[in-house]
Amino acid sequence: MPKTLSKFEPDRCRVVAIGSSTGGPNLVQQMICGLPADIPVPILIAQHLPPKFTKDFALSMNHQAALSVVEAQDGMPLFPGTVYIGPGRQHMRVRKSSTGRLSIRISDQPKELLYMPSVDELFESCALAYGPGTLGIVMTGIGQDGVLGAAAIVEQGGVVLTQSRASCPVYGMPKSCDEAGLSSGRLNPEKLRHVIYQLSPSYSEDQTHPPEPSPNPGANRSA
Repeated sequence: MPKTLSKFEPDRCRVVAIGSSTGGPNLVQQMICGLPADIPVPILIAQHLPPKFTKDFALSMNHQAALSVVEAQDGMPLFPGTVYIGPGRQHMRVRKSSTGRLSIRISDQPKELLYMPSVDELFESCALAYGPGTLGIVMTGIGQDGVLGAAAIVEQGGVVLTQSRASCPVYGMPKSCDEAGLSSGRLNPEKLRHVIYQLSPSYSEDQTHPPEPSPNPGANRSA
């Protein structure tokens, strides 16, 4: 049986990290485009896609979402209300400077990993940088990418959620985390979106859906 979400405390969350692969782009896009603009933490996404596709993926979401969506570049600072898409064939990590400043690090090392961007690399870096303030979400995909990173998040006191088996086009990555006992909740994409929505100052318990965004909410923002 799925575990409850008793471990998740919205007030403690400082970053949302999402890992997804086969069958994920449309589900991730629907989830992000269903969120309000006032999410007070950065959202980082490692989606297994080739380089050109990750750029197009970010541009498409930026045009439709209330949140700002960008393809991540090395050295980018991390801002609340911004979604960072890891570029294809490169790893995206969070880098913490000696002064505590947090930024994006993009690298093609290690090259021997099967998946780039690696969910494990993203999750592990978030766990080190944000500790118990990390919310990791493992979505549909083949293989086991994400299970090592999910373990790192849990070890640091953060929370990991997985996409439910019934809602997964490919129940591989979430299954690995579920079987390892790392998931605090197995939810469909709409319920995963609702968990992120709870971070918003505009959220109320009697309002389960954010206000409908105006058409093309990203049209007035630079890409």
